[in-house]
Amino acid sequence: MVYTVKKLSELSGVTVRTLHYYEEEGLLKPAYYGSNGYRYYEEKELLRLQQILFFKELGFTIKQIKKVVGRDDFDQLSALYSHRKSLNQEWEKIGRLLETLDKTIKHLKGKKKMKDQEIFDGFSISLLKKARVGSSYSAAEEIVSKSVRNPTKNIKDVEKRGKEHYQALVNKAHSIFQELVHCIEKGVEPASPEVQSIIQKHHAFTDEVQNATREVYKAMAQLYREHPEFRKQLDPFHPKLADFMSEGMVVFADRELE
Repeated sequence: MVYTVKKLSELSGVTVRTLHYYEEEGLLKPAYYGSNGYRYYEEKELLRLQQILFFKELGFTIKQIKKVVGRDDFDQLSALYSHRKSLNQEWEKIGRLLETLDKTIKHLKGKKKMKDQEIFDGFSISLLKKARVGSSYSAAEEIVSKSVRNPTKNIKDVEKRGKEHYQALVNKAHSIFQELVHCIEKGVEPASPEVQSIIQKHHAFTDEVQNATREVYKAMAQLYREHPEFRKQLDPFHPKLADFMSEGMVVFADRELE
């Protein structure tokens, strides 16, 4: 079966814009172009997109995925076996997360009080836990984790003020991300006054919860650029947002912060 870019987007859930970006990066090219200029994809391209999505789920960056799947010796079947092994290793983590969810539900319903140290059980990154030893960003994780202003109080404040307050915080963050995406699409540079004014809002938002000094903000920029869990917050908005925002944060930190 043959798919247009629109049909492939509907089938896979990947936006047309992202499919175009994958093509620009040399990750996923159409099987051929029609006389009408449309892109057409066949089974080979569908399986290639599946590989890309598997790697993204496992926390690889676009640059890393391109390096792996672009190798001359890349073996799709071997990669699938490797994905299966990695996903099996995730089951234990998922089990812990489900247990944490159940405990949190009971806690919020007043059935059984949850211990503070249980709130973050199962998460692959937590601002209250030590950095993972050996990771390229472990030092950045430790810096950020130590910058949180009274974490237990922050959590309780969100619980006390309820879902609407939490959603307002999410909406505020998403609004900042959307503004940055608009700048990416206009071709504005991260160091430009327009982008830096948006980054200033992000820094102020961050500083409400963390002591966002130059060191902390630059460490957070590194996490947005390199850490899979941080990138997952930004990738749905735009494939280039994590790197773009990280660069803007570093510029702001060097110019404005002590």
